[in-house]
Amino acid sequence: MRVIEERGWGRALFPQRIKRVMKAGAWTDEPAPLLPGYIFVYSDPIDREMKDFRSLQHVIRVLTYADGTDTLFGRDLDFAHWLWGLDGRVEVMKAAQVGDRVEIIDGVFRQLHGTITRMDRRRKTIRVALETGGTPKQIWLAYEIAERMEDEQEGL
Repeated sequence: MRVIEERGWGRALFPQRIKRVMKAGAWTDEPAPLLPGYIFVYSDPIDREMKDFRSLQHVIRVLTYADGTDTLFGRDLDFAHWLWGLDGRVEVMKAAQVGDRVEIIDGVFRQLHGTITRMDRRRKTIRVALETGGTPKQIWLAYEIAERMEDEQEGL
């Protein structure tokens, strides 16, 4: 990230999520990688063509679509814009429990049609499968119960 920015190749973000950790009997929030091993580079498309990111140390490959395109579009681009707006830091998500189902009631995952595939109540985390135009991604996020939806539970 530092080298990309020093060379003027664009702005690089290493997305992080806030992870809830139990320490000394209390929950604390700590940063953890959102997508381990990935960085997002935001740059001018014309300038980017002239840069060889693969020449940088620790870069294994630049992700591309099946047609070889490396410029994001659709939901992948929406996700990258959302990360940019958060400066790469995803805070604790608010969730409301409805029976055995958990619904995200704020954040980008509602916009990106993320599906909660697993919930760890002990660690207060949920695994979200993001439906993107590219490779499906599953990420773990911290959550907090925003409100219990009693009326809907009674109808179940």
